[in-house]
Amino acid sequence: MNGVIVVNKSPGITSHDVVKGVKRLLQVRKAGHTGTLDPLATGVLPVCLNEATKIVQFLINDDKEYEACLRLGIETDTQDMTGSVISTSGQVPKDQSKIIDMFAEFVGNIKQKPPVFSAVKYKGVPLYKWARRGIHVDSTEREISISRIYVSRLELPYVSFEVSCSKGTYIRTLCADIGNRLGCGAHLIRLRRVRSGRFNIVDSHSMEEIEDLAKRGAVYDKIIPLERALIDLPQIKVNGNLERRIKHGNHILVRDLKGISLPRVKAGEKMRISSLTDGLIAIVELLMSCPLPNEKDGGDRACKLIRVFNT
Repeated sequence: MNGVIVVNKSPGITSHDVVKGVKRLLQVRKAGHTGTLDPLATGVLPVCLNEATKIVQFLINDDKEYEACLRLGIETDTQDMTGSVISTSGQVPKDQSKIIDMFAEFVGNIKQKPPVFSAVKYKGVPLYKWARRGIHVDSTEREISISRIYVSRLELPYVSFEVSCSKGTYIRTLCADIGNRLGCGAHLIRLRRVRSGRFNIVDSHSMEEIEDLAKRGAVYDKIIPLERALIDLPQIKVNGNLERRIKHGNHILVRDLKGISLPRVKAGEKMRISSLTDGLIAIVELLMSCPLPNEKDGGDRACKLIRVFNT
């Protein structure tokens, strides 16, 4: 069982709990998720199974899309509704256009400081562990990108919105920052991830559904194969001796690729290599651009192996 199953995470459980549950229900040896959701959050959590755990590194940087709701006028120490209130304000803006305009100011590349209650590490220890000891660690700002943010509903002091953003974006911190800029504070009260890369909420399944599918022997149809999970990577297909050599971890030389239809790929970019019969067998990094330069010696390495799959 190699592939990705998209879980629709329920509130109140950790992403680690989801992975443990999937391993138990599907009886797989290895499983791993492609990006943590806080216990409060719900929605899309892709879980990679067995050989698919080797592709987590290629999925973890995907952009994300969320539906969220914040509450203006109250700040908490965790920046969401699970924390303790640290300040309140009666100065919630009544001008809805001012609020909408403030959200728009966060579109683009912006700096964001990870919350003190987060898994970001300081001296090898997650920030939330320092915070629980009463030690405040001033974390370093990081650049994130917000490509779209849209206010979908205003029922003050509550604001519902949709946001598309880069990896590493903390939506609760975004809520806190918006509240600070509006001068009244804010915290996150609801968060649902509706997309992670190419994995969408419409393709997701609750843990209860996965349990039922597993009992009926119908879960295999819901597992996304490695090929489909990485469909955005350019591909070449090989067979015969080259396929066997790649599976054994041998270098891929310029002469090995002669006669193979190659996509246009720049040096440094990733490419998937598939068998004509067995599906995905490797992910490689190009050491030179394709089409290959004519002057290159046939014995030069064309690409290096990043991951080899035993499918």
